[in-house]
Amino acid sequence: MNLDRRLASVVEAARSKKAFRIRLVDVSGIASFTDTFAFMSGGSDRQNRAMAEAIELALKREGERPLSTEGAENGNWILLDYGDLIVHIMDEDTRSFYNLEGLWNSGRELEVPAEAPSAAVQASVAKSSVALLNNRSEG
Repeated sequence: MNLDRRLASVVEAARSKKAFRIRLVDVSGIASFTDTFAFMSGGSDRQNRAMAEAIELALKREGERPLSTEGAENGNWILLDYGDLIVHIMDEDTRSFYNLEGLWNSGRELEVPAEAPSAAVQASVAKSSVALLNNRSEG
């Protein structure tokens, strides 16, 4: 299943700032105030703020602005409310303590696409493949 462009933008922006444990949960059938939750973690308050800024910028390019933003000052839990999409950016301690994903576990998990290998990894693989082919043709 492919994500809609908006959710793909959220995932892409979060990954650009090294977010980890990204999860998307469709709660449209069980929550009256939103349709989708995006959960992700960062390793520090600074990283969390960078992820929030990247997501806001990505969605702003698509003409969307959050209705509300909470927690950016502290940074351990930042919430971006886009109405039908709520983004939670948390450090691991906060995420474990509040366990929002457990609270909404009856929602439908949306598949987050696998992360594409970085250009450096792709170049390394290509170089290794060429070396392997050269070795085979010599032997």
